Amino acid sequence: MKYILYARKSSEDKGRQILSLESQINTMKKLADDLGLNIIKVFSESKSAKKPDNRPVFSEMVKILEQGKADGIVCWKLDRLSRNPVDSGKIQWLSQQGIIKDIQTSERRYLPDDNALVFNVESGMANQYIRDLSKNVKRGMKTKLEKGGYPNYAKIGYVNDRVNKTIILDIERSKHIKRAFELYSTGSYSLKKISNILYQEGFRSRNGRKYYKSRIHIILQDSFYYGVMHVHGKYYPGNHEPIISKDLFDKVQNVINGKNRSRYKKHFFPLRGFMTCHKCGCLMTAIKKKGSVYYYCTNGKGQCEEHKHYLKSEKAEKLLTSIFQKIKFDKEFIELCYEADQEKNQKDENFFETVKSNLKKRLKLIAEQQLRLLDIQLAGKYTESTIETKLEALNRETADIKQRLKKLEKQEPKTTIHTLEQTKKVFLSPYIAEKDFIEGNDFKKHKVLEKLLLNATIENQEMLSFKLKQPYQILEKVKDKADISQMRRGRDSNPRDP
Repeated sequence: MKYILYARKSSEDKGRQILSLESQINTMKKLADDLGLNIIKVFSESKSAKKPDNRPVFSEMVKILEQGKADGIVCWKLDRLSRNPVDSGKIQWLSQQGIIKDIQTSERRYLPDDNALVFNVESGMANQYIRDLSKNVKRGMKTKLEKGGYPNYAKIGYVNDRVNKTIILDIERSKHIKRAFELYSTGSYSLKKISNILYQEGFRSRNGRKYYKSRIHIILQDSFYYGVMHVHGKYYPGNHEPIISKDLFDKVQNVINGKNRSRYKKHFFPLRGFMTCHKCGCLMTAIKKKGSVYYYCTNGKGQCEEHKHYLKSEKAEKLLTSIFQKIKFDKEFIELCYEADQEKNQKDENFFETVKSNLKKRLKLIAEQQLRLLDIQLAGKYTESTIETKLEALNRETADIKQRLKKLEKQEPKTTIHTLEQTKKVFLSPYIAEKDFIEGNDFKKHKVLEKLLLNATIENQEMLSFKLKQPYQILEKVKDKADISQMRRGRDSNPRDP
């Protein structure tokens, strides 16, 4: 018979594997010599066997066996062949078919006519071991995280202290990490620029390679560097020494998210960022020529001809100014609604206050009645059962009144004068915004658009559509904004016929 010697060491189980590949091969060669087995080929690989189709060398061995070029396998232990039910089933099936005539391990021999139960049990134990190992590793990692330890290889800027099983600062690289955060927090340096600066200052990987902007970007978003570990969607306070402060980290996140980009700009164009090309969907940018500002399509997709047409800033402002007409309500209409709601609110408040006052007065009277009944009871003028009946009725009424007061507090009108004033301010805000946009400087115009407009689409120097921010989007959808007669019809004391 011809045998294949197969040795495997799990790449995910370094340090826990009892025998290395070399030890496995030497041990099994000696066993083969002792038993007189003819080994025609030696296979070895460093791969995990917990998943099927993960071991190319194992697949090659199976192929040789299926072709009849070998009859048996020599391996240190059965779990070296497989730790998953798919590969175990494959080996067992080839054995039952007589294709594999013998499997020799350091512990025992497996033959095709043996009881399949033994093979199944040992294969199942190998599979269960890997499942239990995974659970134990995950549980151990979680426990370590909860205690403030980091269970993985140290991040850039730190090194593993294998003696104390902790991580400590990498003195050389940690200063470059801090430098990266400080540079980016100013908003004046791109990721590429920071990568180049740090490389020039000596920031290298352990292999002497440059850290490019993608790696810098990952570092700048990692809370680990101010002392908080983010693992599997959860945050854990760490015991490691922070490289940066939380304030510096927050500043960097503001820059990343566009909240603090204080970069130098030669020209400020107030309408840039609010208009897009209708044909290609690209943003419109701006340019200054001969003292005038023009807006045009960026042609980011390289397929649009609109970038050849320039929209003068005066016309662009006029187009955007027209939006205010679509969200303005008639001022008389706003005032009328405000006065009517104010009057209704006052009436509602008066009604609830009156009801609550009457109920509280009744509670006071009941309390006085209860005291009088107790005096009568002490004087012995009535039987005790009569007094108790009257007291019970008063107690029940007291509970009912308190319950009604609770309900009234829930039903009490929530609209206050302050709320009405705020609502009125919202409806009048388009007038103020329009005035600021027309009369204000470029920065004022930009601020108005930031508050009002999400996007306006432009084609052939005309505005085809626009989308507003809330609450202006709601105001724009309301029809008949200036129909005062329609409003008065339901509110006048003597409404006229239509």
